[in-house]
Amino acid sequence: MTEQEIFDLYVLQSKNVRKLKKVESNLKRTINSYFKKKDSFQVELNTKLYALVYCTLSEAQFIQIVNTPNGFIDTEIENIKNEKSRNGVIKAWELLFDMAFDKVNIDWRDNGDLIGRREEIQQIIDTYIKKPSELRNKIAHGQWDFALNRENTKENEDKTLELEELTVIQISIWSEVHQFLGLIVRDLIQSPQKGFHNNYWNHLTKLNEFLTKSSSWTMEKRSEILRPVPKNTSAQQ
Repeated sequence: MTEQEIFDLYVLQSKNVRKLKKVESNLKRTINSYFKKKDSFQVELNTKLYALVYCTLSEAQFIQIVNTPNGFIDTEIENIKNEKSRNGVIKAWELLFDMAFDKVNIDWRDNGDLIGRREEIQQIIDTYIKKPSELRNKIAHGQWDFALNRENTKENEDKTLELEELTVIQISIWSEVHQFLGLIVRDLIQSPQKGFHNNYWNHLTKLNEFLTKSSSWTMEKRSEILRPVPKNTSAQQ
């Protein structure tokens, strides 16, 4: 691929990402409206759909990031795409970051600071991309209430519990963290010698602040926020 072709693909994929973000916002509003009506079936239904949309958005942003202008060259992009085809999107994310860190320092695996940063990013991948992707696969294969093991021979009780506890809050947190991850990736591949070092701790600090704040979010508190405000009857008397 030429630089122009990479740029054109980035532009197209950016449009896809913007559309999916609109879909995401619409779904969140829909879930909130059913939550206010105490329609538990519709809340569950649309929450599962939101999980599918989030993972679709994640993959769309992955392609967008891979084709970021002034980032990876055509052969690097081809390597990442091949990894995704062979071993799935999670391994492709891991390769993407390994190759991005190569741009910071080809010998980063011998650098304790960079190893630590790479491990932090791996934890984000495992928690906010891998886990949601696994749940998405269960839902996409019709396992909406009861998850099965890989061989489809018995129940995967851990995944069943995760499906049962899935909420719009949890998926919203996944999505927000994903945005921070995208910022870090772009700094890595577009400005590995300056932007990454200057902005990494800023992004990570804001991410940790968000995770601390969102750790107290619950559906009960959401119910309080969405509860209709009583009309002031005294003013009408």
